[in-house]
Amino acid sequence: MKKLLSVILAAAAGLSLQAQGVAFLNISPDPASAALAGTGIARTADAYALENNVAATALGGPAMDVSAGYGRWQPQAAAVNVISAAGYYRITDKLALGLRFKDFAYPEYTVVSAAGRPGGSFSPMEMAFGLGAAYQLADGLSAGVSLHYVNSSLAEDAKTSAFGADLALKFEKDGFHAGLSVNNLGSAVNYGNGNYSQPGIVRAGCAYSIAGLTASAEADYLFTGGVMAGLGLEYGIADIVFLRGGFHYGDAVKAIPTHASLGLGLKYAGVHLDVAFLTASKAVGNSLMASLGFAF
Repeated sequence: MKKLLSVILAAAAGLSLQAQGVAFLNISPDPASAALAGTGIARTADAYALENNVAATALGGPAMDVSAGYGRWQPQAAAVNVISAAGYYRITDKLALGLRFKDFAYPEYTVVSAAGRPGGSFSPMEMAFGLGAAYQLADGLSAGVSLHYVNSSLAEDAKTSAFGADLALKFEKDGFHAGLSVNNLGSAVNYGNGNYSQPGIVRAGCAYSIAGLTASAEADYLFTGGVMAGLGLEYGIADIVFLRGGFHYGDAVKAIPTHASLGLGLKYAGVHLDVAFLTASKAVGNSLMASLGFAF
């Protein structure tokens, strides 16, 4: 059973499995962030802000943004279907509330008994639902917290659930943005063969915007010792078309592997469509994320 769990968890993210589970928590279904090599910690708030930085919802961006998405994660290695929905609403000038949902559905596999006989099939899945709030502490500075519930079902006798939290800060001033968060602090998950910790991670990054061009950078440290970093570039044309690209570095064993990313965003009359494509990687190459949303 332990070997089976390792195989399925590895398909989720390629993260270190020796002391953690539910690694999918560190995979964002946000196409805009994915297209920028995962550099979402310093982004202006959008519907997927709770995936990127919950504190951003109390600062710039629209007063409300909601979105739903579909993705195909690791189509060559694992073919995981990703369904997501997210959004936030700024209820006062300083206070915002948000939510997020994502479901990772793994390929069905045949169950084999200890005697080697087929015993039906099973479809693994992992789901996370979160609620968050952010408050503007001072001009351009906000703090936020997000709470999440996780349910993981990898086999008939390997199911677990857990609660966790993210803590975040965001700063914005004159085109400069900076963000910091500590994610996935919470209870252990146990599939019946010992405890796995949630994939704790510290994220830090910055971005600068000028004349429709935004450059972003981020560095992440996983509690298991893995390191990730990314550089992203976005160019907006008439605030309607957004061209995106980036390069992500990640430890091949303990983090989301190194890859390049491309993406496109379209926005008109509040409706926005975003698409991201990952390439230049055997592990996550050809992964695709897309979302459709509305903001005002």
